[in-house]
Amino acid sequence: MPLLNREQCLWVAWGLLCVGASVLLAAYGRHGMETAELQTRWGIAVEYFRFMGLGLVVMVLVRALRSGMTDRMWAERMLVLGTLLFSGTVGAESIAPDSDLLSRVGWAAPLGGVLMALSWFTFVFEFIRNQRPSPS
Repeated sequence: MPLLNREQCLWVAWGLLCVGASVLLAAYGRHGMETAELQTRWGIAVEYFRFMGLGLVVMVLVRALRSGMTDRMWAERMLVLGTLLFSGTVGAESIAPDSDLLSRVGWAAPLGGVLMALSWFTFVFEFIRNQRPSPS
């Protein structure tokens, strides 16, 4: 029986792609952003993208090694959605700081941040719940 199921393989691949893409995105920010402020904002988006990608891989591997953890993977799904909302919005604001569209979706970055935090809390609670011995 394989260690990872199909969805878990997908999330590991996604996490690793985030890490790899963050290298290219960081280079773009360093050389493509005009001001230090925009570079800093872009750097924050890329940093979260990178570390949440690594975190996603860790979540999946912990889940795979803990046989009793459910296969629903809600924490991983929330992490991906939160990362896309947060890093995507902050990154887009760095590219087009005066965009009317981005000013209308200013809620996306905070919502993404909340989803990222909730994903980690959900995962921790699931992990702790799994540590209890099952009643015989």
